[in-house]
Amino acid sequence: MKRVRLLGYVFLLCFLAAGPAWAQGPTKLNVIYPAISGVVTALWVAAEANIFSKYGVEVTLVYIPTAPQVIRVMLAGDSQISLAGGAPLVNANLGGADLVFIGGAANTPAFYLMATPEIKSIEELRGKTVGVTRFGSSSDFTMRYVLQKHGLQPDKDVTLLQVGGMPELAAAISKRLIVAAPFSSPTNLRARKAGANVLIDVAKAGVAFPHLSIASTRSYIRANRGIALGFLKGYSEGIQRMITDKPFAKKVIQRYTRDQDDEIIETTYQYGLDYIVRPPYPTREGIVETLKQSIHPKAKGANPDDFVDMSLVKGLEDSGFFKQIGLQR
Repeated sequence: MKRVRLLGYVFLLCFLAAGPAWAQGPTKLNVIYPAISGVVTALWVAAEANIFSKYGVEVTLVYIPTAPQVIRVMLAGDSQISLAGGAPLVNANLGGADLVFIGGAANTPAFYLMATPEIKSIEELRGKTVGVTRFGSSSDFTMRYVLQKHGLQPDKDVTLLQVGGMPELAAAISKRLIVAAPFSSPTNLRARKAGANVLIDVAKAGVAFPHLSIASTRSYIRANRGIALGFLKGYSEGIQRMITDKPFAKKVIQRYTRDQDDEIIETTYQYGLDYIVRPPYPTREGIVETLKQSIHPKAKGANPDDFVDMSLVKGLEDSGFFKQIGLQR
């Protein structure tokens, strides 16, 4: 499958303008993924194994590592279905957007909060600078959540610095520009090699959160429900292929991460196994938690059900599709 890495919106528009007409052949989807992380493995596997074509969909993967840019591209209609962080989508909808969760990829904050060796506890972050990818991202939510749980006020007791993507976080902690940050796999290994230690495995903190979700717009789903179901079928079969064909999955991880180190590839694969939800139900409980943490003035009165459409995944389960492919809930 064709894979495109884009660093900016202009590049994406140029690529789309140069592509073939939408009406020819299978339905074409530009699907964003926002992180080089093990929790994206099922999507990569489905694309590389050409599984989506079984369901009448041709997927082009687009890597955009900044949450606000992902939302902008989706709202512009240039990505019809995407993997996206939950907090940016919730806040966009509170501002009037038409986005909706139709599936889940990782339903807990799948981060290791790591710090330089001299930091032994969260409380010792007082007066220090910590890193996140971007404000409003899943890493930002996670850092703020952990700080507040330990009695520290973000931006008051602790300075938060946005640095870009996960690789940039690893570089920042290795240069001691920050003393702590949330890391996903495989970047956690790079942070560890730079001397950082795990303070908290946030995924074990017992909080539901739409760390990475499958998202679209309600208007697109209304007009293209069959296409959305085809994508979810292909993605779900990608999960099953990831589970049952480890050698293939590791080759795919190697391609997308561009890592040759087998330790990194193995860790990334296991991370995907540990945190990718199957079947891919979105998390209503995670939306509730996101609304609690949001500072948007409309968050308190918002209805979590307005942000999620469970019907597509539930329909696949009720039809026996997940049982058919071996992905039983």
